[in-house]
Amino acid sequence: MHATLDNLPPEILFLIIAFTLSGELVPSNILCVNRQFHYTGVEWLYRNLRFGSQEQLRLFAQTSENAGVVPRSVTVNLAGKYATSDIWQYLCEALSGCRDHVERPELGQKQVLLEILCLRLHSYARDSSFQVFEEALSVTNPRVFRWTGPDPEHHFSTAIVAPVARRLCRIFGTWSNIQDITITNIAFSSEFWNIDGSVTPLLPEIPGLRTLYVGQATFLSAGSVAALLCVNRMASLERVRLVDAYCESIWGSRVRRSDIEKAAQAIIFPQDGLQYDIVLARIRKLLTCEKKTERIIGGDRAEDSIFLI
Repeated sequence: MHATLDNLPPEILFLIIAFTLSGELVPSNILCVNRQFHYTGVEWLYRNLRFGSQEQLRLFAQTSENAGVVPRSVTVNLAGKYATSDIWQYLCEALSGCRDHVERPELGQKQVLLEILCLRLHSYARDSSFQVFEEALSVTNPRVFRWTGPDPEHHFSTAIVAPVARRLCRIFGTWSNIQDITITNIAFSSEFWNIDGSVTPLLPEIPGLRTLYVGQATFLSAGSVAALLCVNRMASLERVRLVDAYCESIWGSRVRRSDIEKAAQAIIFPQDGLQYDIVLARIRKLLTCEKKTERIIGGDRAEDSIFLI
């Protein structure tokens, strides 16, 4: 077997080891096969950093030998694990020690270029480390960002609380590399409505953004989504999906495309019918509102179609 694998092209061997390590709880099992497996496996592990506990992240951040690592992706998966607000400090330290930075003079710092940044953990309403949270995410610059809740998909829970959600949306605007955003198990707030009655878009202007997926969301303002599509001028945007997104709590109604269309009409003055027609066409081209998980009883039950029009 060793002789056969040794004759494989390095690219094929790398793919085999990467596939094995992606589901392997004990990486040392395959790394001990031979020297070639070890070097190839270690290269993959450091290019695709995965942390399954807060302690792993702390040890990585505080180990000087890890300084200068150039990761391609970073995953923090704390499903079923206990974590404190220190997680953001450890993440910030770990990313700050990585190489392959891009200068951001307007932020007064460097950012780490990543292909994927994936988080699966809870934030906390009483978390006093909002500044550290912002620093941890602002030090990176991913192309793809995913933050999903650590609970099973059928379990509707809130992982990203409203104060964190507000800061997270602001951070997206500092990522020049971002193209795809997925956020689920998130609670928004009413702060998208301004004193003068205007509406703040759900996200800031992000020129390179291609796709946005918002799932299992509560208190999502239809006006903020409408403003995203008719106030912001994001030419690269290809698709916006709202899946099990609720106007208020999960006992209320889901957000439907018609809600977004009505909100857009309120934002654009009624006499500007031509502009509204353009915006309406843009909404219907880019936006889908969908249902995925039904309650056993009660709530907004949409049983005819997965699409909410």
